[in-house]
Amino acid sequence: MTMLEKKAWDNLGGALICIIIAVPGIAILVHMNTTGISFLMGGVGALIAGLISYRRAIKSWAKFDEREQKIVAKARALSSCVFILFMYCASFAVFYIVGAKNPVPAYLLPTLFISGLLLMLFVQSAAIFIQLAKERYNE
Repeated sequence: MTMLEKKAWDNLGGALICIIIAVPGIAILVHMNTTGISFLMGGVGALIAGLISYRRAIKSWAKFDEREQKIVAKARALSSCVFILFMYCASFAVFYIVGAKNPVPAYLLPTLFISGLLLMLFVQSAAIFIQLAKERYNE
C-alpha cells in the first residue's frame, strides 16, 4: 500500500468520523433550537481540525513522486467539480422544495455545505483509488 492510498483511506475514515459526529450534533442543535454560538463553536473546531489536516498534507505532499502528484491533482479537480455541481443542484432543490417566498431554515445552509465537503472528500478518495487501480491494471 502506497502512502497515497494510506492518505486516501485516512480521508475516508476522517469523513466517516465527521459524519458520525456531525449528524447527531446537528440534530441535537436543531432540536434545542440553538442560536449561532453553538454553530460557531462547531465551526471553529472544524476549522482548527481542517488547518491541522492541511498542515499535515503540505508536509506529506513533498514525499509524493510526480505520478502521485498528478493523480492527486486530477482527483482534486474532479472533487471540486462534484462539489460545485452538488451545491448548484442542492440550492435549486431547496428553492423548488421550499418555494421562492418561504423562508429557508437556517440549519439547512451549513448542513448543505458540510454535506458537500464530505462528498468532496469521498469523491477525491474514490478518484485516487480508481486511478491507482487503473495504473496497476495497465502494468
